[in-house]
Amino acid sequence: MKILAIANAHALAHVSRLLEVAKVLRQRGHEVLFAGHGKYLQVADWDDFPTRELPYISVEQVVQAVRSQRLWELYREPELETFIQAELELYDEHQPEVVLIDNRPTARTSAEIAGIKTAAVLNVHMSNYRRIPFFSLRNLVKRERFPGLDLMDRLENAIEGRVYDQLVMGGLNRLRRKRGLARLYAYDHEAGDVTFLADIPEFNPVSMLPPETRYIGPLTWRNQLPAPACLERLRADQPMVYLSLGSEGLEDLLGQLGTLTTSGIQIVVAAGAAELSPDLHLPEGVFVERYVNTDALLPRCDLVCCHGGNGTLYQAFSFGLPVVVVATHQEQYYGGKRVERLGLGRTLTLADVKRNGTARLLAVLREVLITGSYREKAHDFSQYLRGWRGAELAADDVCRLATIT
Repeated sequence: MKILAIANAHALAHVSRLLEVAKVLRQRGHEVLFAGHGKYLQVADWDDFPTRELPYISVEQVVQAVRSQRLWELYREPELETFIQAELELYDEHQPEVVLIDNRPTARTSAEIAGIKTAAVLNVHMSNYRRIPFFSLRNLVKRERFPGLDLMDRLENAIEGRVYDQLVMGGLNRLRRKRGLARLYAYDHEAGDVTFLADIPEFNPVSMLPPETRYIGPLTWRNQLPAPACLERLRADQPMVYLSLGSEGLEDLLGQLGTLTTSGIQIVVAAGAAELSPDLHLPEGVFVERYVNTDALLPRCDLVCCHGGNGTLYQAFSFGLPVVVVATHQEQYYGGKRVERLGLGRTLTLADVKRNGTARLLAVLREVLITGSYREKAHDFSQYLRGWRGAELAADDVCRLATIT
């Protein structure tokens, strides 16, 4: 069977999640081609999967729209038409039986035009089924049980869905109408004929799920990179923090880490594809790696500091580690608010850190490191992650989907 995996390759998680499913499919004898646009498409190359470039919105456009929350600037109708045409040409050339999608909404539309089945990976909060809205009163009252909260969350979710549908996805629906396709509502553009939620209900609950959509658990990147070279230089008598810069940037923090290390905290930084200044001076106790084998590193860590992406959060939780989130936009802040509500760590925004300096971040890191309840709750929460076989479950459904006529 031929499978085409199309991801928004501006973010590592969207490529690596499909990669984990693709590894299982390849072991079962299927052929997988990766396609997309962005600096993380190369990650599929590292596992010897063929890749193809597809035009897509620029990373600058994504970052500007997401951080400013001017989401209507994300998907411009003339660009969408170009992306759909490029996808159709690739389908015609490659002849896939299934298109596997992660955060590329045009791919569902183009696959429908071509008559190809689709499977999609997404997070609960980027679906129409999330129980907790982006702006929930629960985060103000700090209580799970409060009169009227459930009703208010349902109303807020309805408003958020309507706004996203009209302002963000209006152009794509107009193109669907021109092609004679049925209208899709809000986040359904991200879904497929079958949809995999790379989440667990204890962290990201849903209100309901249709039969073609199901939880499969986290799809975290299991790479074969060597253990970080710095492991032999780490001191066992000092706390160790894993800092993941993420796909769109906490690199501004790197030059300010001296404040943290002089207080006795060691930091291993995963820089990913971030553009680091050649003049950057790293203080003693800070170690920078491009990409990290977290299976080798995290057992040595006491805490994870990240931007709040689901992939890194679930990596931390799987090792029973508390988290400090420094969110750069609302989607990351959503995960950070869940971290705080569940007692798994603390959450800041990058704007907060820039405004108040690294002293604010240092204070929060110290608080989480010395407060045993965070580590205890993270350890307890790790039990929820055992037993999920996300990649295998997704591969099973992809294979079943291909046999449906």
